Amino acid sequence: MRLLSLLLLAFVALGTVLLPQLQLAEDNPAEDERIEPTLEGDEFPEPRTSPSERHLSPMPAEQAAETMELPDGFKATVFAAEPDVSNPIGMAWDDRGRLWVAENYTYAERSQRFDLSLRDRVLIFADSDNDGHADSRTVFTDDVQMLTSVEVGHGGVWLMCPPALLFIPDANGDDVPDGPPIVMLDGFEVAQNNYHNFANGLRWGPDGWLYGRCGHSCPAMLGTPGTPEEERIPMDGGIWRFHPEREIVEVLCHGTVNPWGHDWDENGELFFVNTVIGHLWHMLPGSHFREPIGESQNRNVYERMDMIADHYHFDTSGSWTESRDGAADDLGGGHAHSGMLIHQSELWPEEYRGRLMTLNFHGRRANVERLERTGTGYVGRHEPDFMLSQDPFFRGIDLSQGPDGSVFVIDWSDTGECHDHTGVHRESGRIFKISYGDPPNPGEVVKPVCLKGDGDLQRLWTDYQYGRTSYRSLRRLASHRDEHVRVWAIRLLTDFWPLDTLFGPLDSFEYPDDPKTVKLLIKMAGSDLSGLVHRVLASTLQRFPVKHRKALAMELVAREEHADDHQLALLTWYGLIPVAQQRPDEIVQIADRCVWPSLHYSIARYLATRIDEQPDLLDRLLSMADRFSQASQEQIVNGVSDALRGRRSAPIPESWEQFTDLAGPRELQETTRELSIMFGDERALAEVRALALDTEAELETRRKALGVLIEMRPSDLREICESLMNDQTLNVTAARGLGLFDDPEIGVKLADSYLLFAPDQRPSIIETLASRVSFAGALLEAIGDEEGTIPRNDVTAVHARQIQSLGNETLTERLSEVWGELRESSGERRKMIESLKKQLTDQRLHAADLSAGRALFNKTCSQCHRLYGEGNKVGPDLTGSQRANLDYLLENILDPSAVVSKDYQMSIIVTIDGRVMNGLILTENDQTITLRTATDEVTVNRDDIDDRQQTPLSAMPDGLLQTLTGDQTRDLIAYLMHPQQVPLPDAAEEQIANE
Repeated sequence: MRLLSLLLLAFVALGTVLLPQLQLAEDNPAEDERIEPTLEGDEFPEPRTSPSERHLSPMPAEQAAETMELPDGFKATVFAAEPDVSNPIGMAWDDRGRLWVAENYTYAERSQRFDLSLRDRVLIFADSDNDGHADSRTVFTDDVQMLTSVEVGHGGVWLMCPPALLFIPDANGDDVPDGPPIVMLDGFEVAQNNYHNFANGLRWGPDGWLYGRCGHSCPAMLGTPGTPEEERIPMDGGIWRFHPEREIVEVLCHGTVNPWGHDWDENGELFFVNTVIGHLWHMLPGSHFREPIGESQNRNVYERMDMIADHYHFDTSGSWTESRDGAADDLGGGHAHSGMLIHQSELWPEEYRGRLMTLNFHGRRANVERLERTGTGYVGRHEPDFMLSQDPFFRGIDLSQGPDGSVFVIDWSDTGECHDHTGVHRESGRIFKISYGDPPNPGEVVKPVCLKGDGDLQRLWTDYQYGRTSYRSLRRLASHRDEHVRVWAIRLLTDFWPLDTLFGPLDSFEYPDDPKTVKLLIKMAGSDLSGLVHRVLASTLQRFPVKHRKALAMELVAREEHADDHQLALLTWYGLIPVAQQRPDEIVQIADRCVWPSLHYSIARYLATRIDEQPDLLDRLLSMADRFSQASQEQIVNGVSDALRGRRSAPIPESWEQFTDLAGPRELQETTRELSIMFGDERALAEVRALALDTEAELETRRKALGVLIEMRPSDLREICESLMNDQTLNVTAARGLGLFDDPEIGVKLADSYLLFAPDQRPSIIETLASRVSFAGALLEAIGDEEGTIPRNDVTAVHARQIQSLGNETLTERLSEVWGELRESSGERRKMIESLKKQLTDQRLHAADLSAGRALFNKTCSQCHRLYGEGNKVGPDLTGSQRANLDYLLENILDPSAVVSKDYQMSIIVTIDGRVMNGLILTENDQTITLRTATDEVTVNRDDIDDRQQTPLSAMPDGLLQTLTGDQTRDLIAYLMHPQQVPLPDAAEEQIANE
C-alpha cells in the first residue's frame, strides 16, 4: 500500500514525514528515444559486465514487453530500459508522481560480493503525458555504494546502503542534494561469509515510521551513530522500523531467510514475502519466525511461527526444479520471491482489488495471493499467476502501484540463479508498466485509487501523523464497530512503548506511566470478540511493562475459542518469557487459567529447566494438571521431556507419581516412563531393560527402550549392548551404546563386524570408529588390510576430517597412508576446479550414468544433504540450489569453506571421556547441547563436555571426490545437475527392497 507516495489523498500530506498532495510532473518531452541525464560533475565509472556474461544479451525491451503473458485487457509497455537504467534494485514514488529508482552496480560475483571501484546511482523518471514511457530522467546522486533501496520523504531522500541507513537532504525539492549523505542508523553489517540477505526495502508505513527488511544471514546490531553496544537492538532477519523525528529504531520480528518485499493491505496489516522456506508472512511485532535450520538465539523461544499461505510455489515433496521456469504453472515457479504489492486501485477489475502480488524470481512471473481473514489472523490462498515473462534475462526485483493504478515492475535483467553466481550483467535493466485498458492521466483521477472501508482508518492515520490524536481519543476507538480501527487504536496507543528485543527487554527501557491504557487493553482481552484484536493484544504483550503482562495474559489464555490456535499460543509465549524469567510464580498462575495446550507446552518446558533451582514451580504445574484437557496434559509431558533431554538424572517432583496416574495414550505413557527413569525410578528402569532384551516385543519398542538405556547409562549398559551385537535389528543401536566406552577392544570388535551391518547403517559405524583415538586405529587398520575389512571408498571426507580433528599425529599420518591427504591449499583447489571444468564437458556429462550417480549421491552426499525429498538435513537441501551450474557445484564441492553461512559452520565437541564429534549445533540450553552429525542427532550434557570449538569451516569437508574414479565423478556431477529424479540402478533397488 503506497500510503506515502501513490495515493491521491489529502492524508498523504502528513507533517514532515508525509509528502504534499500529488501533482503532475512538469512537461519535459523527450526529443528522441533516449533520455538524456541532467547530472553534471565527475564521470560516473563505466559499469563492467563480468567476462562470463559479455557474450549474452537480454531480449530487446520492447519485445519483452510485447511477449509478456497477461490476462485479457492488460498490456505492458517499456517505461524505461538500458541504457537509461541498468540493474534497478529498488523504487519509490514522490508527491509529483515521479518514479525514483535505485541502480546497483557494485554488487559483484560471489568471490567479491561488492566491487567498490564502481558506484551506485539514484535516478528520477517522469512520464508527463502518461503514455507508458518515461520522457525525463534525472540523476539525483551517483556517489553511493552497496545501494539496495530508496524512499522519498521528510525533506529528502532515504537510502539503504549497508551497513547504514542514509538520508540525503533536499528541503526545496529541486532534485539536487543539499549536502552529503547523513548516517541516520547503522549496524546493518554485511556478514563476511555471506553474499546476499542484505538490508533492503525502505517504505513508509501508515504510522509514519520508515520500514525496512533484512535477511537472517546478515545479523545486525542497530542504533543511531554512537549508540553503545549494550543499547543496540539485535536483529537476526525480519522487519525493522525507524522513526525519522524521534530517531529511534525497533526490530519488529525475527527470522525467515531473506525477506525482499512487503506492503500493507487496506486495513493497514503488514505482509511480507520471503524465499526458500515459505513465501507469505503476516508481520506482527514480537513475532519469531521460522528459519531454515536450527533454533532461535533466544533459548526460551522453543518453536517459531510459520508462514500463512496454505501452499508453496514449488514441489516440497521432492522434484522442486519441475516447478520452475514455467514447467508447472499450477505451483507457481519456484522458491524465490522478490518484491510485493497489495493492489488497491478501483481502476482495475474487481478480482484484482486487494490481491497480493509478488514476483517469482525463477519462474519469471508474478504470483497472486488472495488474503482471507480466518480466526485470529489471515491465510493466503493461491490464485492464477498474473504475468509470465518470455525473456530468459527477466529477474523481477520489485513491483509497485503507480499513481494511475498501473503496476510498475523493475527487472534486474540478468541470467543465472539467485545471487548472480554466474557473473553480473551490468549493461541491462528494465522498468515495465502494466496497465488495464487506457489508464487516465494522474491529473484526471479525482477518486482515490486506494479502496478503503468507511474512511475511519484513513482519518485515524492522518490525525495521528498530524498530531491531532490523544490517548483519550484513541481510547475511545476501542469500542469502534470495525475491528481494524480497534486494532489500530491498540497499536497507536502503544506506538512508542518499547518492544522486547530478540532476547527480551533491555535494561535501558523506560515504559510510560499510562494506567488507563493498561486497564483498557486488559479489558479488551476479555470482552472484545475479534480474533484479530486478540492476536494484536498478544503481540502487544511485548510492549507491556512486565509487571502488567500477567493481567493481560490471564484474559487471553482463558479464551476457549483459540485453544487450537498454535500460532497465537506461540506469539503469547514470546511475550510471557520475561514474566517466566522475572516473576515465575505468575507464570504458574497463568498456566492454571490457560486452556491452550500449546502454551502449556512452553510453560512446562520452561519450568522444567528450573527444576534444580526451583523444583516447586514444576511441581505446582503438575499438581493442577488433572483439571486440564488431555491435550494439555500431553503437551506438559512433551515440554518436560524436551527440557530435560540429554540429562541422566533430575530431582523428582513431589506430584510426579500423581501426574503419571492420569490416563493417556501409549506414547504418553512411554515418555512418562522415560522421565521416571531420569527421576530415579528403579522400577521404570527395570521395565525398560526388560523390553530391550525381550525378543518377543515389537522391534520399534525394543529399539526405543535400548535408546533410553543408552541415554540413562545404567551400570550394566555395556553388557546389554554387547549381548545385542549379533541381533541385526538392534546391532547399530547397540554399537552406538558401546561407543560410550573408551576401550580399544570395542573399536576392534566394531571394525571386525563392519560387514555384518546393513549397508545404510555402515556410515554410522564408521562415524563411531572415528570418534575416539582408541577406536580410530582399528578403523584405519581395517581400511589398509589386505582383506578389505572396511572398503576405502566407504570412508568419506566427512569421516577423514573427523579423524583429523582427533588431533593425533600418528592417526593423521596413517590416514594419509591408507586413505589420502584431505586438505589442499586454496591454489590447489582452484587448479582442481579448473581441471574438472575442462574434463566435464557437455558431451562427457551427457554420457553419464545418472542412476549410478544417484547411488553415489546416496552413499557420498545423502548423509548430510537432501535431494528430491531423500537424505538428511545436516546441510542445505540441494533440491532448490543452483545445481544446473557446473561452476557452482564444483566450487561448493571442492572448496566448500570459501563462503560459509553462520548456520553451516562446523563445531567440534570433545567429551571428558575422549569422544570427538563434528557437526552443526542445532540447539542448546543451560544443561545440554544438541549436535547434528553426518549420521545422527546427538544431545550432550554440558557436564560431559571437555572442550567446544566453532570453526570457520563448512560442515561439508574438502576431498569429497577424492575416493571416486573419473567416471564416478562424472556420474555424480551429472546426477546433481539433472533437473529431475532418476531410478536407482537395478541392483541397488533390489538391495533396498531386501533390507
